[in-house]
Amino acid sequence: MLTSKARRRRLALKTSALAAAGAGIFGVVPAVAALATPVERPYVCTPATGAGVPSPAPTMTVPFSMELVTPAAATPHATVTVNWQIVQPTTGALTAPATISAQATLAAEATVTPSGTPITSLPVVASGAVTPYSVITPGATPQLPNMKIVVTPTATGTVAIKGDGFALKVNNTTWYNCAPQSAGGGPTLAFVVGTGTPTSTSTSTSTSTSTPSSTPTTPTPTPTKTTPTPKKTKTSYVTVVETPTKRSSKTPKAGANTGAGGEMGPDGRMFVLVGSALILAAGVGGLAMRRRGVNRG
Repeated sequence: MLTSKARRRRLALKTSALAAAGAGIFGVVPAVAALATPVERPYVCTPATGAGVPSPAPTMTVPFSMELVTPAAATPHATVTVNWQIVQPTTGALTAPATISAQATLAAEATVTPSGTPITSLPVVASGAVTPYSVITPGATPQLPNMKIVVTPTATGTVAIKGDGFALKVNNTTWYNCAPQSAGGGPTLAFVVGTGTPTSTSTSTSTSTSTPSSTPTTPTPTPTKTTPTPKKTKTSYVTVVETPTKRSSKTPKAGANTGAGGEMGPDGRMFVLVGSALILAAGVGGLAMRRRGVNRG
């Protein structure tokens, strides 16, 4: 049996182990959540000039919250859509310099040049649009659209995406041109193009890499049974005419008692015919003799 001192020591060890496990769990969750948290990116938004642009409009430095998000999987020769998310800050947001009517088109456009081994480094247009369903008054904070960047890797490897400046348009007219406050201050992202399927979505405003967690498997083909197609058959009808032949019979030499007489002599019917003729003659003769006796008497 355990003494009271041993029990206390054992209880203290269990308590310490549970506390360590709890600390590990609660320490991992904030770290994982931090990976998906958008990072604040200060941008300088300068009003555009020209027809249809409201004036005067102030130049504003806006701490946008930005994030680049990729799909869970990226494979060669398949399109990959990267979502460039832009969230307005609670204070110091970009405001409308003039009234934006309901059902207007509020769009954002940018040019991104992806880089990496499995992709052609050519400029790609990123764009997105939203439609406000109510009037946005001057000085109000409009919702900014997210932009989509579509790329097509040509092989396995790592692709780097870097966001830079963008233009904010209302009904196809540029109202603001926004650029990072410092060089290289836009959101960046690197994702892996592989043959497997990653288990998590790659999200980052700095450089992050999504690594496939499983090895691709080659499906085993299932044999299929092929039923042969029956061939067509051709039926021919042939009419056979059988010509009767002269029947001959011959009794074997040590023959049986059946069959025709053959070489053994006259047929038995001859004897029957001769006997019948004799009986008939005897009858006729008897009748003649009787009639003669009657006439005499």
